[in-house]
Amino acid sequence: MFPSRSPRTFLASLLITWIITGPQPLPAERPPNIVVILADDMGYGDVQAINRNSRIPTPHLNRLADQGVSFTDAHTPSAVCTPTRYGLLTGRYCWRSRLKSGVLNGYGTPLIEPDRPTIASFLKSHGYHTGIVGKWHLGLDFTRLPLPGKPS
Repeated sequence: MFPSRSPRTFLASLLITWIITGPQPLPAERPPNIVVILADDMGYGDVQAINRNSRIPTPHLNRLADQGVSFTDAHTPSAVCTPTRYGLLTGRYCWRSRLKSGVLNGYGTPLIEPDRPTIASFLKSHGYHTGIVGKWHLGLDFTRLPLPGKPS
């Protein structure tokens, strides 16, 4: 192939070229987006991505399901909203909280203790930005006014 050059010269040229151009860093891989949807009173077959015969149009949920990962065999720890949200966010059984029945008043003392690890705190510690949209029902501590550390 190279009659006038020895294999040693070729390998040396290849090594010098590699050193000059250097190994190219791989592009940083972005972590996946995570969307958790918890819906009250929604049937398993209501979303068309799961039940193509559903009569309820759900194009945006279908797209999320088609482009992502769906966990379709999850079960809530309770039949009502507050304990279910507590379990989802903390990963704990809801009966380990101080709430023993019913749901919290939206303005009551927060059910999740300030130092309790949650899925949100775990994701934040790994560089994610977190947020919530919709019904909270885990207490917002608006019963004590003025709020500590806030203007009165």
